[in-house]
Amino acid sequence: MPDRILIIGEIESDVSAYADALAQDYTLSLATSVLDAGKRLQKEVFALILFDLRDARTEISEIVATLQQLSPPTPIIVTAEVQEPRRIVDAVKAGAADFVTKPFAAEKLRLSIRRVIENRTLKNEIDYLRREQDVIYNADHIISVSPAMQKTMSSVKRLAQTESTMLITGETGTGKSFISGNIHFNSPRRHKPFIKVNCANIPETLLESELFGHEKGAFTSADRTRTGRFEQAHGGTLFLDEFCELSFGLQSKLLRVLEDKSFERLGGNKTIQVEVRVIAATNRDIEALVRQGKFREDLYYRINVLRIHLPPLRERRADIEPIAHYLMGKLSRSLKKTVEGFSPEVVRMFQEYAWPGNIRQLSNTIERAILVEDGLVIQPESISLPEIQKSPVAAEPAAGLKLTATQEKDLISKALQDNLWIQKDAARQLGISPRALNYRVKKLGISHHRWRKNR
Repeated sequence: MPDRILIIGEIESDVSAYADALAQDYTLSLATSVLDAGKRLQKEVFALILFDLRDARTEISEIVATLQQLSPPTPIIVTAEVQEPRRIVDAVKAGAADFVTKPFAAEKLRLSIRRVIENRTLKNEIDYLRREQDVIYNADHIISVSPAMQKTMSSVKRLAQTESTMLITGETGTGKSFISGNIHFNSPRRHKPFIKVNCANIPETLLESELFGHEKGAFTSADRTRTGRFEQAHGGTLFLDEFCELSFGLQSKLLRVLEDKSFERLGGNKTIQVEVRVIAATNRDIEALVRQGKFREDLYYRINVLRIHLPPLRERRADIEPIAHYLMGKLSRSLKKTVEGFSPEVVRMFQEYAWPGNIRQLSNTIERAILVEDGLVIQPESISLPEIQKSPVAAEPAAGLKLTATQEKDLISKALQDNLWIQKDAARQLGISPRALNYRVKKLGISHHRWRKNR
């Protein structure tokens, strides 16, 4: 979907020149005045505003300020026949992204617009605070010795070239987030944004704003307009991890975005057009949720266009040893500690263990072993492999029993430890929602070094 540009200009010949230069690459709209533009900006969202300055007496800084107030996220390019360099300086100081003097070459204008829109995309990615990537998304580098994983990677390579919505299923820790990145960075969208959202880790009251953004004044603390993840991912890929945790209201809004490629920010009435590929992931039995009425059937069919299932480690035992050696090398470098390998007993332990936490648990186990091992080869004494037994009985807080803060903290800490400090799994064992557990964790001051907030 081409980016949309709003041209503010009065002279027909100039507007025609802009159209000749830009119509092939962009969707253009015209406003004959700032007042007319204001009406359009209240209802529509544009990738860029092109303002044609005609009157030399016009105070350009006031015009730019007005347009920024009408649509804060939208960059502005000013064009004019300028004799005084001061006018250019005033426009840029006021917040214009660029100033193009007339007469202009069509290619010069296109270059300026392309640069400004790309810069806006980069700012959105910075706003998202993406972590520095320490992985290389090369499908050929993914360890897939086992037949089960070879079949999965064959699907990943093939489906990465498509544009359709995709569903990734698999147990906790199987690498769904990593595979989503591999799909994006090996797709035609590789040079566009890749945005991740974990739907289970964000309180429901904030998740709508996180996904779709909000307008200034939409709620008490909304002191400025905020761009949501869908807008930030425009042209690229949005990865929705644990998307089965979405409420029915957000499921409805997600369905509309997938079907109409449009939405409104929280507290706003502007219809925003986006072109985004959605990859959704879950470790839950989504078909069972649909049958139980806990997940919208129409959204299920819309999400489940292409599907990839990641097998658990116990079904790809041939991959365990090479993955363990890879993780050992990566973690030993990170921890600045020299470790050369595993003893045969440790390799046997790895092969025989069920790995309920899959690759994430294997990584945590190896990290701990590297920290406690004194020699160059990891021995069985440095390996901790708990036997996790999932309790079907809801914990005391869910049953309404009164516990002291200390008892509650001990209960939750044990559930977290039993589930490798993965909150959503601990919540399932306790019989409460992930959001309820997250609230109790914060209130009780429970922490763990692997959690991102503590890094």
